[in-house]
Amino acid sequence: MTPLILGVAAALSASAAVQGRADFEFRRELAQGRRFHLSNIIGDVQVTGGNGRTVEVTAVKRAGRYGEVEDVTVEMVELDDGVAICVRYPGQGTGSRRSREGRPSKNPCSWDGWNNRSERNDTEVTFTVRVPAGLRLHIGTVSGSVHGEHLVGDLELTSVSGDVSLSDGTGPAIALETVSGDVDLREVRSAEVTGHTVSGEVLFQGPVQDKGSYEFYTTSGNIRLTLPEQPNATLSAATFSGRFSSDLPTTANESRRRRHRHAATWGTGTARLEIESLSGNIAISLARR
Repeated sequence: MTPLILGVAAALSASAAVQGRADFEFRRELAQGRRFHLSNIIGDVQVTGGNGRTVEVTAVKRAGRYGEVEDVTVEMVELDDGVAICVRYPGQGTGSRRSREGRPSKNPCSWDGWNNRSERNDTEVTFTVRVPAGLRLHIGTVSGSVHGEHLVGDLELTSVSGDVSLSDGTGPAIALETVSGDVDLREVRSAEVTGHTVSGEVLFQGPVQDKGSYEFYTTSGNIRLTLPEQPNATLSAATFSGRFSSDLPTTANESRRRRHRHAATWGTGTARLEIESLSGNIAISLARR
């Protein structure tokens, strides 16, 4: 992997942020099945599916309270199976991006750590991304939201502090995850869907496919599923201190202390549907036609 660090001069960066011009631009054709990884740290990411085979990335930097804008750079990393776009802040170590066993790291933007923790910099980097169909896609940020629409492929959207949403997504596997924020999946079609958050709500609208796997978890928040019709699925749902409601028949199991559990087998029961909220309500409804 050969890193190519693309920075800009201080005056140009400040001017670009004010005028909304791009501080970083990237275009690359990627064949179906290739990997595209984008890892932001402070700032939102908007990713949209498009025609053709070209990945297009635009980033704009905005000054925060601390540090210099020009000290924050965007790095393109060549991967054996694709390409990665990484944001780097001053003081971050430049690790080998390989695991201890010598294999390529799952996260090509991972670093060895911070060389100088006194270098505070809260510059925000906002990404606008356009991707072709059929990629293995990972889009993530630490402090910010990730929003995707009209995406086709193996999809993983993540944040630590921010909302994560996908509207109109199709692929073999779709995963949305955050720690503090809502997870919103609308018009999603996949045989493997996960929506996880710790503090926030989870919403899913879409079909449950035969033999599929669907997992929706939150610690503090509600979970709402809207299905187009009764699926062929086996349900396991639990909430500690919330209420449960369903348009479809279920069986309550109150045998465990203070935990409300519900189960069901609909149709052939070939799909697996697991839902759990510690302190929130769970609602399963059929779409009104």
